[in-house]
Amino acid sequence: MYFAGQKTHSPRQSRLLRGACLALFMLLSACGFTMRGVTPMPFDTLYVGIPGNNQFGADVRRALRAASPDTKLVENRKEAQAIFQQVSDTRTLREVSLNAQGRVEEYELGINYTFRLIDNKGRALIPDTTLSIYREMPYDDQIVQAKQGQIETLYRAMQRDLVSRVLRRMTAPEVRRAFESADQRGESEDSPLFDPNAPDPQHTPTPWQTPSTTDPAILR
Repeated sequence: MYFAGQKTHSPRQSRLLRGACLALFMLLSACGFTMRGVTPMPFDTLYVGIPGNNQFGADVRRALRAASPDTKLVENRKEAQAIFQQVSDTRTLREVSLNAQGRVEEYELGINYTFRLIDNKGRALIPDTTLSIYREMPYDDQIVQAKQGQIETLYRAMQRDLVSRVLRRMTAPEVRRAFESADQRGESEDSPLFDPNAPDPQHTPTPWQTPSTTDPAILR
């Protein structure tokens, strides 16, 4: 039943409206907007032990500030309630398929990143955790330079994915519970203690080299 003056929508208008809403949601998602809001970290100060002179370190710090604006990122670990320690950061590159002439048609790129989060007494809030990301990339040895750029572009996208995964672990409810119960747990448990003053890694992963089927460093 329709009343006088009531506007109705045709099926086509309804489809257009749904499409516009979907497009808006995808645009907001692409900009980093999340409908669920952020989950702030439970500590007031955090030291991030990642070299600050590379894009990954800058992206991690930017994401942490956005997710937990009340948590101050400090430059001195002695001022921090929690310390993010980078354990290892490695890249892998291996052949996954060859053509009939024995030339590489596809490579697999990988990142294996290990980190931990501890409090200022060395107690683990997040124990050593390895995050692995793999992507496959077609390859043509006739256009090596173009593929070199493609490798870098794909690697940067993988790093952005890695930042998101690190952030999810850092803001998980388990971290809050571990931090709030750290004093009650004390140091009598079997969980290991880490050195909060351990030096930060002084190196970053070396840039990708031109793929070579004879280089043993890229095989696994």
